[in-house]
Amino acid sequence: MSSKGWEVHTLAAYRLEDFIEMNKKLAQFIVDPHGKAPQNLKDSILKIRNASAEFCSNWTEGRHHDAQIASDEAFKHFDYVQGELLRQRDFHKKNQATWPSSAFKIALNKQVGIFLDNISTNDISGFKNYAYGEACMPANSNSQLLSLERALNKLKHRDTISVNFAMSPSSGHTLYVLTFAGMGQPASLAEIKISNFCDICDIAASHV
Repeated sequence: MSSKGWEVHTLAAYRLEDFIEMNKKLAQFIVDPHGKAPQNLKDSILKIRNASAEFCSNWTEGRHHDAQIASDEAFKHFDYVQGELLRQRDFHKKNQATWPSSAFKIALNKQVGIFLDNISTNDISGFKNYAYGEACMPANSNSQLLSLERALNKLKHRDTISVNFAMSPSSGHTLYVLTFAGMGQPASLAEIKISNFCDICDIAASHV
């Protein structure tokens, strides 16, 4: 039997109610309509942490293909985590009686790095010319503290071809994300400390 025929035969074996229930569970895995965070949110945060360690090890030892695989895995989970935490923020903000002092809001405001707004064209060109693994903020930049909430938005709107990183014994694995705001707004550059990002995401996930 062909693989396609096998798939048709298998689907036909489900009772209609089983099929409906399965699809409900798939939908809830992606978005819980009641605002509750899916169980796999913390799992994805852990996978970012693990992928970061694997990436650094592979890159340092010259296994760049394996490092790319680890990077791809990490960004799948980055996208899931930022989407879920921002969705949780929008859900919880609806309750204005509890939102201003909520532990979740406090976690979103915690620092995970620094960022620079109004980055110049020259600085953008300079950043894009950095070799992989040698990124840094522009010299003498007037950077600001980067909150988790802002970092999530930077990741959401990142220029996917302008992501770079750095590694050091003191700072660990650092991600650099260039964001073009559009609509005439200036570009920005964010420096995200991966270990700190994961720590604060864990705290935020505990309060949703």
